[in-house]
Amino acid sequence: MKVGIDAISFYTSRYYLDLKSLAEKRDIDVNKFYVGLGQEKMSVSPPDEDIVTLGANAAKRVLRHVDVNDIDTLLFATESGFDLAKSAGVYVHKLLGLPQRCRVFELKQACYAGTGALQLATSWVSCHPDKKVLIVAADISKYALETAAESSQGAGAVAMIISTNPRLLAIEPHYGLYTDDVMDFFRPNYASSAIVEGRYSSMVYLRALENTWKQYQAESGLSADAIDYCCYHSPVPRLVEKGHHRWRKLNNATLSEEQTQVEVADTLQYARQIGNSYSAALYVCLNSLFDHCKEDLTNKRIGLYSYGSGCVAEYFSGVVQPGYRKVLDSAFHKKLLKARKELTYDEYEAFYKFQLPEDGSEYQTSRLESGEFRLSGIKDHQRQYEIVPIQKKLKRACIIDGESFLVKAISPGKIILSGEHSVLYGGPALAMAVDRFAETTISPQLSKMISFNLLQLRFNDSFTIKTLREVKNRLLGQYQRFLRGDIGIREVLQAPFELTIFAMMDMIDHFNSKIIAGLNVQTSSDIPVGCGMGSSAAMILSVLYAISRYCKLNLSPEKFFALGFEAESLQHGKTSGIDLQISLKGGCARVQHGQCETRALPSAPLYIVNTGTPSVSTGECGEYVKKHFAKDSIWKSFEAVTNEIDLALQHQNVAELRRLVQENHRLLVAIGVVPDRVQRFVREIESIGAAAKICGAGAVAGDHAGIVLVVSENKNAINACCQQYGYELMPVHGEPQGARVL
Repeated sequence: MKVGIDAISFYTSRYYLDLKSLAEKRDIDVNKFYVGLGQEKMSVSPPDEDIVTLGANAAKRVLRHVDVNDIDTLLFATESGFDLAKSAGVYVHKLLGLPQRCRVFELKQACYAGTGALQLATSWVSCHPDKKVLIVAADISKYALETAAESSQGAGAVAMIISTNPRLLAIEPHYGLYTDDVMDFFRPNYASSAIVEGRYSSMVYLRALENTWKQYQAESGLSADAIDYCCYHSPVPRLVEKGHHRWRKLNNATLSEEQTQVEVADTLQYARQIGNSYSAALYVCLNSLFDHCKEDLTNKRIGLYSYGSGCVAEYFSGVVQPGYRKVLDSAFHKKLLKARKELTYDEYEAFYKFQLPEDGSEYQTSRLESGEFRLSGIKDHQRQYEIVPIQKKLKRACIIDGESFLVKAISPGKIILSGEHSVLYGGPALAMAVDRFAETTISPQLSKMISFNLLQLRFNDSFTIKTLREVKNRLLGQYQRFLRGDIGIREVLQAPFELTIFAMMDMIDHFNSKIIAGLNVQTSSDIPVGCGMGSSAAMILSVLYAISRYCKLNLSPEKFFALGFEAESLQHGKTSGIDLQISLKGGCARVQHGQCETRALPSAPLYIVNTGTPSVSTGECGEYVKKHFAKDSIWKSFEAVTNEIDLALQHQNVAELRRLVQENHRLLVAIGVVPDRVQRFVREIESIGAAAKICGAGAVAGDHAGIVLVVSENKNAINACCQQYGYELMPVHGEPQGARVL
């Protein structure tokens, strides 16, 4: 009796990052990825996609011609599980409408788990020939940013039906096994990304291949000549090529590396486009062989090598069945990959950094995934999933009046080099735009609602225009109460997301613009929030620019500034507008009495350190300083030091700049906006010959003061000091361009 794979299909994310974008961002030769790894693209999952939706979308394909009542077992293989008790497969079971008389459990052993599920399933079906087993192997691989493994990330799921008399691949009874307790790759429960030793893992991968093959050969009595095609687990395609070359050498083949690469080329076409999908990876390669091999594979023996770090490995084989091509899902696979949307690096990083709340609080995800199943959010600690009716699926490009719209705008953050607080009392300030950005994307959606997906605020919701206008009017009323002294500035906004709503609606109403269809407004930012880098001003401007382009408005910089100023006042109360001016224009400038004088971007060795978000807002800090120092003569000292810093920067006098920054710091301490802990940090910075100061409003309570500017030519010493305090040292670069539509 034959038992094996009756049907197979895979699914991957609808978004990808071309590794050339990663190479450009990391200043790496792209051939390190394209050639050195054999990898071209990597699938990237949006916030509303996880292993459940990946798996369900794959499984839906293989269940098309199967009576679900015949499925009495669902095996879910993954190393990306999100619940220490409940199997992800139970969610898939419900989404697919499988019978309740069906066992479900989850298997884990790194990338080997899919093969473990396959062997369990074949054994079970052999004992119960009238039953079928559904296997789902799904994973989202994730490594820390700027690590060697980052380029091998991927996301994907494979679904297989295991039955007697399989139409696709009959699994043979022989196998070779290898287990060894090694630490080449692992992820503790407390870690969000895996810890991997790439070279060591490759060595173990090859060692395990040699051992499993020798065992398989001894048990089956088959030589290498009996294997017609080889499929391997693919962490990266280049390792597969090395593995196949090693396998050939084990069997005394004299083929060149180029020839062995040709022999596995068909198996790797999908892997090069998807990246490492862990437990699904071997079977993605099997799909690739079926879909791309021009030769008739009927009765051909395929050798399969499965490897899971840590490690467990297995070599086994299967024989392709007559008529196999009728079962393949080739057209869907190729269409799926062709329809994917390429991400910019910034979009990739926004997806990467997105995290669902870990405190169980309610959250709704944005509608980005366009498959049949999506993760809709969290409620009462429970994941919520949605079956998307075909008629409600998002289109890749929505059409309005015959035109396709997708608007993206960005705006840079800023740092104050000198003059914080004093600029509110008539003094000058020096400020510089930096290469960190807020981004807003405006796109149409089928619903008539306005949807907001504010990634950095973890906010997702939909509103009618009427409701949004009510929010705007309420905020205007609250601000008038603040001006009368009835409430504090912190009481104007009920939640940070209201600032985005206000900016958008203020522009729409100011110019009497018409929203002719529903909108999806998505924002993201790599500017630390509330830390003195102008995050709110940058976000406001990115929203204004995106909406203006969507509404086909041609506005002057002065109009953008006026609208932005009105919005920012809701958060900061009395505001100098310097954040807006710098974010609007980019570059470096001296600002006084609302007038900007352009300056060259500094060439001095500047760094920023995030000491943490202050416990009080910028507006509250400003109110404290106003109450105690509004009429103080100290502002003349602030003005003098700012003018001198201006000259030192123009003349590139680093030694003088350090002295003046130290003096600036002492003035800021004098007005009470530098917490004790940050003062101690600055003293240690000064003790090693550097200078530091806060470059925002600072804080009048707590231990955190937002961003600190550091002037130093000794990066290593400064970094060591930061590590003692748990701070991160970051180089800062000036950004010559201001807010703009991309």
